[in-house]
Amino acid sequence: MYLVNTVERDKAEGIVADTYALVPAQIDIPVPMRLLSVSPGLMERQANMIRYFRHHDRLSPPLLASIRYVASEKFAYAPCAVFNHDLLRMQGMSEDDIASLSCKPAETPLDETESALLAFVTRAVNEPATVTRAHIEALVELGWRESDVVDAVQVASNMLGMSLMYRTFVRD
Repeated sequence: MYLVNTVERDKAEGIVADTYALVPAQIDIPVPMRLLSVSPGLMERQANMIRYFRHHDRLSPPLLASIRYVASEKFAYAPCAVFNHDLLRMQGMSEDDIASLSCKPAETPLDETESALLAFVTRAVNEPATVTRAHIEALVELGWRESDVVDAVQVASNMLGMSLMYRTFVRD
């Protein structure tokens, strides 16, 4: 139950309808998207963020889903953890692969460079004060741009913000 008046898919108009159109009709509107329907301005920003990452030239869909999963687990954001878990399963990851994402990113089906970036994001999520310039330089040596590193951490940080929104405005 939402504590605020959200917009249902069949009643959506304008930016809310445009944003809902990003979600295939056979899939329920995700909880965070539905929650943001209360504020079309925030929803527009979220839609732009979705579009940005959907078309990111370096961060692959499995890497993005892995980052969201790890961060949503850390921040106790169940709807996104479940959603990204299911997405990773559809992308071919096993339960063991998914279980290893946050504790053993090098042992996932992601390639070496993606595993390294996931490990960095996991460090940032768990202990941000331990990140050093050397960590970033190591990723750059693997071929990542600094902008990719910042983008990856932004994906994780979005889970923290939406976790707070969820815990404030949604009741089971």
